[in-house]
Amino acid sequence: MSDDYLWNGSGSPDPDVERLEKLLSPLAHDAPMNELRRKRRAPWFVLGAVVAAAAAVVIYLALPRSQSPACRGGEGFAFAGVGGSVSCGGTAVAHGVLPVGGELDTGAHEASLTIADIGTAQLGKQTRVRLDRTDRERHQLALERGHMHAKVNAPPRLFSVTTKHTEVVDLGCEYTIDVDDSGAGSICVMTGIVELATKSGAVVVAPEGSCAAIFAGQQPGVPIARDARPALVAAVKAYERGESNALDHLLAIAERRDAITLLAVAAIDSRARAVLERLMELSPPPDAEISVDSALTDPLHFGAWRNDILEIYYGMWGPRAGTKEP
Repeated sequence: MSDDYLWNGSGSPDPDVERLEKLLSPLAHDAPMNELRRKRRAPWFVLGAVVAAAAAVVIYLALPRSQSPACRGGEGFAFAGVGGSVSCGGTAVAHGVLPVGGELDTGAHEASLTIADIGTAQLGKQTRVRLDRTDRERHQLALERGHMHAKVNAPPRLFSVTTKHTEVVDLGCEYTIDVDDSGAGSICVMTGIVELATKSGAVVVAPEGSCAAIFAGQQPGVPIARDARPALVAAVKAYERGESNALDHLLAIAERRDAITLLAVAAIDSRARAVLERLMELSPPPDAEISVDSALTDPLHFGAWRNDILEIYYGMWGPRAGTKEP
């Protein structure tokens, strides 16, 4: 509601103010102004009514405003503050429903968020999210800043989380995302697989037990197993910083268990041929028809090779692997 409405009637009235006007309408005076001037003294009950009406308006304006209608119910993601109230649509609330287009800011507290009927998310302090879409085909949440731990049980690609530069596509899993105001941060996958995609079209796959950086730019981070060797971690970070000869060093020290990392590099680097040639040595494709050349030109061949590498990773080094490489 515009403040001008209270003084000159311009703009749209607040629904509660409109209701108050209707209640007080019987007391309205519709005589001409010169008629009012001729009456030097109004009856005491008229003056009392005017005073009461003025007091009602003052009290209404002084009362804390209730929860935004957009966050009271209806279609969206239900939420509840943890440890205190949070802000939905700019209004402090204890719980409600985040509508499409609405923003939820946890401020000094945390919050729990229900992701339709497919999962939940825990939001950390100083976290702001926006619901961009929720329907039968897609549920899409935007993490503008902060910390989110999501756990989803749904068909692949039904749920996704966007940051300022990267889209995290859920393939049915559990993961945490942390981003700062610039959109930079990290993601760690506890179970399942996520795809990291940027506006440039680059896509990498991060399986369970791996973490990847989220950059404030057009290149997704490279997933690294959480128990990867320090030398491999250092080599990946040097590569992501764009240091000279960093790719050559990364390829030289990579082992078979690091194939998931090289897969990501092959997907985003223009020197993919060199990366795939190294992968051919470490973890050759399952089908003899798949070659370096065919993987470079045929997405189906590259995808089959990638899936084979992921299966080997899950069987030998993933968090739930039952065996280790001899």
